[in-house]
Amino acid sequence: MKQSILHTEQPNAKENSIGGWLWVIIIVLLASGLQTILGIVTTFNEMLADDWSLYFQSTDELLKTRIKIYIYLISYMTINLGLIILSLVYFFQKKKKFVTIFLSLLGFALLAEFFRVYFLSYYADLTAQDSTNLDSSFLKTGIVLIISGLYLNKGRRPLQTFIN
Repeated sequence: MKQSILHTEQPNAKENSIGGWLWVIIIVLLASGLQTILGIVTTFNEMLADDWSLYFQSTDELLKTRIKIYIYLISYMTINLGLIILSLVYFFQKKKKFVTIFLSLLGFALLAEFFRVYFLSYYADLTAQDSTNLDSSFLKTGIVLIISGLYLNKGRRPLQTFIN
């Protein structure tokens, strides 16, 4: 009797463990979190290094555009970092909400990529090569969103891992 109980508990514990392609997702989340933190620090330092006394006295549109870009970048990275931290918390708690939050993070990245392309094309004269590079980055983000969405919603391991 005792052996049958142990026998039924062991596969169950192994089935909902983190493994397989889920390790790739966690590594990507951790690396993205570190990259975002570095991006926030770098952007904030660049913003503080600018001569803002000229900003308030100048009629130069380029200088006024820079603050809009800084505000966009810092707000995007802050929201992105919040979603990454929330994803990590739900991932390690093995909550079913992880799938929704992670796909929201990827959707937010896709939307941010769209706005980045828009801002760069609006505020900077992009060459055809620049535009192609930005479009391919947008396409890569969309493909990752589709593949990970299918895996997290239909894959055996994620369905067994994120059950709460």
